Amino acid sequence: MATYLVKITADMKAALKGGDKPRLEVLRMLVSELKKKAIDQQVDDLPDDEEVAILQKAVKTRTDTVAQATAAGRHEIARKEQLEIEVITSYLPKQMSPTEIAAKVRELAAAIGYAGGKDTGRFMKEWMAKYKGLADGKLVQDALKGLS
Repeated sequence: MATYLVKITADMKAALKGGDKPRLEVLRMLVSELKKKAIDQQVDDLPDDEEVAILQKAVKTRTDTVAQATAAGRHEIARKEQLEIEVITSYLPKQMSPTEIAAKVRELAAAIGYAGGKDTGRFMKEWMAKYKGLADGKLVQDALKGLS
């Protein structure tokens, strides 16, 4: 439990001692978000899957910011956010490649008897039970649409 918080806190201390301000800033923000969520839920430690969800949300937010900043010509902001994404993703479980996602989608669709759009909810429920946090949901949806 709370393995991500422990690791990030240790790395935050190392970044502080090493004088790595950009990394320190991101790690402090992550520690704050993880602790806030634990306080909100009135628990001492969050389960690992909830910690991963918080990290994934942080990456998604920054990805959106990069897209908006790039579109607006604010390349310095996009660069800063991209560096933050790299720091955060270093703590996430290794994501499946698009090829792996497509193979797993075909395999699971065959296993549950996926018959098109009406089965998408059931498919995603099964997917999340097996592969939660290992693949971007949008890529899974795209691969699923490719089957139809």
